[in-house]
Amino acid sequence: MKSLYGGGQVNQTTKKMFLLASMYLCQAIPLGYVFGSLPVIMRESHMTLEGIGGLFTLHLPWAFKFLYASWVDRTYIPALGRRRSWIFPMQWVGACLLLVASQTPPETNFGAMYAVLMLLNIVMATNDIAVDGYATDILEPNERRWGNTIQAGARYVGMILGGGLMLFLHSTLGWDVLCLTLAAIVFLLSLPVFFHKEMASIFTESASKEEKAGVLAFLKRRDVLWLLPVLIAPTAFVFCGFQMRTPLLVDLGLDSKTIGGLLMHYAYPAGLVGTVLSSWLLHKAGRHMFMRFFCLSAIMLAVYTVFCAQNGSISILGAIVVLSLDNILIGGIQVWGFTLMMRASAGLNAGTGFAVLSSFYIIFPLVLAPFIGKIGDKYGMANLYTLLACLMVLGFVVAELAMRGLQKTAFHSDCPENVTQGTSGTSKDRLQSTFEKIHNDD
Repeated sequence: MKSLYGGGQVNQTTKKMFLLASMYLCQAIPLGYVFGSLPVIMRESHMTLEGIGGLFTLHLPWAFKFLYASWVDRTYIPALGRRRSWIFPMQWVGACLLLVASQTPPETNFGAMYAVLMLLNIVMATNDIAVDGYATDILEPNERRWGNTIQAGARYVGMILGGGLMLFLHSTLGWDVLCLTLAAIVFLLSLPVFFHKEMASIFTESASKEEKAGVLAFLKRRDVLWLLPVLIAPTAFVFCGFQMRTPLLVDLGLDSKTIGGLLMHYAYPAGLVGTVLSSWLLHKAGRHMFMRFFCLSAIMLAVYTVFCAQNGSISILGAIVVLSLDNILIGGIQVWGFTLMMRASAGLNAGTGFAVLSSFYIIFPLVLAPFIGKIGDKYGMANLYTLLACLMVLGFVVAELAMRGLQKTAFHSDCPENVTQGTSGTSKDRLQSTFEKIHNDD
């Protein structure tokens, strides 16, 4: 282990990225099966769009993890380390829950399966608080965009394996075998965290003020109040459209095996490549211009979806285009969003700050999902995506206004000043550096 992780900055960065990949994949692969496969399986079973939208409630633990994130930040076993105390134990509990899930197939016991999957999401959301905090603790500013690329990219690897390959194999192998396989994968991916010694945070404490600050103190920061609409307004309705895209393809005549194959061979790989390229584009274009490009692209995709829904059918090539663009846009906006979240939450309580921002990021599409599904059931997919396109335009306008407010407050923030990163300066200095590029983009 010493020879692998010793050496200079390149080896240290490689170690960090390897750990991040193992930790985020440990979440992404089983959840890729849950969120990538179940909507298609349910639609093939003739469940309503409202019911499929209700499946989005499995995101509740992710939406409300901020309620106990500061406790996770504070509570740990010193011998294991502040982050390791939570990460690998939660991973092992998740593996055990997948073993239980293998005995509750959705076709015969949907209620029990749903309960187990809800517990799985609670465990993984708790694990995510520690993982996000650890990532923010150890990544230098120049490493963050690549760390966030790994975080977003892990989702696509998880969806390729969990939502693509396993959906493709579901009819052959069955629910029980696939859940057992997922349990084994989660356990194996937990081993790098279990066997490594926790790395020290790049942040050091010069006073106890921030350690006492919690969720409310974080939310009262002026920069955070402007950042929230920047994160939520341009993404909430895009996420709702993304959730309904595969059920739409079922309505247009494609079966689960075909959709799984398209996702696995085209859409998820395109999303993964798009995620990596988005990191480069974000660096070159800046966060404000990147947001504009994303919003305009998402609106055009929604308009094309309206055309497909009105036509009543879609070709295989058309399905590949829609699914691939959908995943490229989602991957790109996650790199963008995670980068803003990480920079705003950097400090001793990084897990709390990141959990607050990421929770609010998902709460709005979570609340909207059942209503969006009901609108689709009552008025049809064409009218639904027409409405979503209009709401995306409105979200774009709100985000533009909020971004301008964020730029104005970036240099006058009331964020805590008691945390330093080596000898580089205060949290306020780092916040100014965080948003300098946004300011310069204009």
